Amino acid sequence: MLFAVTELEQPLWRIARHTTLNPQCERQPGDVPIAQREFNDMAAVLEQHMAGRTFVAGDRVSAADFIVAYTLDWGDTAQLLGGFPRLQAYLQRMYARPRAPRRIRDLLADL
Repeated sequence: MLFAVTELEQPLWRIARHTTLNPQCERQPGDVPIAQREFNDMAAVLEQHMAGRTFVAGDRVSAADFIVAYTLDWGDTAQLLGGFPRLQAYLQRMYARPRAPRRIRDLLADL
């Protein structure tokens, strides 16, 4: 869970702050590609970790999966998961669960 919030979510917040959240005068566009690279570097670690696994830890779904899936969904919405087929498949499995929440892109489409 800590990996998700420190290594994956942190660069996503930086991207959001410097593209949409901060007032234009406070945005640092040069930080966006750095944050994207940092996200991709850590997504590559998780991509390797998921080889042969269905869930992040153990043989059944856990709280770690819910946090990782939501964070990866945000990364997918930011178009950062293109090179990570295991993570894309994992994300599809997690959101195909009967009681899964709606995907971020679907929620944003309703705004």
